[in-house]
Amino acid sequence: MAISTNKGSPDGLGKRKEESIQSERLAFTGRIAASIAHEIRNPLGNVSMCVQLLRGAFTEDSPWAKHIDVIIRNTERINFLITELLNCARPPKLNIQPHDIHEILEGILDFIKTKTGSQQIEVSKGFNSQIPPINVDKEQIGRAFSNVILNAVESMPDGGKMTIITEIEEDFLVVKIQDTGEGIPEDDIIMIFDPFFSTKSSGTGLGLSTTYGIIASHDGTITVESERGNGTVFTISLPVR
Repeated sequence: MAISTNKGSPDGLGKRKEESIQSERLAFTGRIAASIAHEIRNPLGNVSMCVQLLRGAFTEDSPWAKHIDVIIRNTERINFLITELLNCARPPKLNIQPHDIHEILEGILDFIKTKTGSQQIEVSKGFNSQIPPINVDKEQIGRAFSNVILNAVESMPDGGKMTIITEIEEDFLVVKIQDTGEGIPEDDIIMIFDPFFSTKSSGTGLGLSTTYGIIASHDGTITVESERGNGTVFTISLPVR
């Protein structure tokens, strides 16, 4: 089964409806995020500051120090979640410049090579050398690719193969990220771009929702095809301006 952000498919009306529903969800998330940022972040900052001062009053071997460290870690976690929620909900301010997509992808792969190596994941690259630099926000697009690539890696804890292909299709640069993981259940695939939806016990459910927003802000599309037992393919298309 596949789900897509693409409005230019033959089923244009259905895709536009899908886009509208997703936009409404993100707008609703944005309203929640603004409320959370105002109502929680300020008191959370006070708690964090006070507990840091309190921590300094105890030595490392104090039994109270361990409890305070738990509080510190959890306040940092809450602040991280708020930041992720805001990043997901707010349209990013883009710094559009010409960039080599292959350099961005290579940087991500280099950053995670220890993880892919330890999990015995084979990485295969099919990069089209004729692709010119395209106008993107390097940080935001890098984050979008990183989210998808890390999802692929995490889907193969016992090893597998990840294939990344780049090509030009008409006026679009197309990046395909394929894994040989377990695949996504049909009941889940229609929700993977929804805020807070995650199949991971430790996931925030905001990574792919953020990715969706970044790609959309670049006038691009993202699609996913998956079948249980046969892996997953994410396809990201970005206009070649």
